[in-house]
Amino acid sequence: MKETINVNIAQQAFTMDMDAYTTLTTYLDDIGRRLSPTDTETLSDIEARIAEIFREKVPSPMMVITYSIVRSVMSQIGEPELFGEAYRPMNDRNGKRRFPGEEPRKLYRPRTNRSIAGVCSGIANHFNIDVTLVRIIFIVGFFAGFSTGLLYLIMWAVISNEPAPDFNPDFNSQK
Repeated sequence: MKETINVNIAQQAFTMDMDAYTTLTTYLDDIGRRLSPTDTETLSDIEARIAEIFREKVPSPMMVITYSIVRSVMSQIGEPELFGEAYRPMNDRNGKRRFPGEEPRKLYRPRTNRSIAGVCSGIANHFNIDVTLVRIIFIVGFFAGFSTGLLYLIMWAVISNEPAPDFNPDFNSQK
């Protein structure tokens, strides 16, 4: 059983399942980020065309628009990249704004520049701050009676090592 939602697209009512709604919303947001901030007419035209296609594919207003229908409409309209480069960053699942192609930063213990286990270096790399500052905070916290030593051990066990770089043995022979 799937959850459905009622939506208005170009002033026409549709019933969509949640997967279709999420996909269409992401698609339209991606297109909207690529249009000029002063261009509101193009996105309205795209929404109107999507509503027309939905009406062609779903003859009865009582029928639900599914994910497969949304994917076929998206293939008809075209990929968001066709509308140019993004003017604004997009929001990821955590609500943090980022540009396309920019990978979300992950917390790893680095393979280099580590003193004991690389926990402080990993935190410093993740938050883009100086590793010395993080080490001082851990040391001061340890001597001030806080449980930063226990926290360090837990983080050592929980945070994974940075992935090994890809090794291509044919790299030198291709020069």
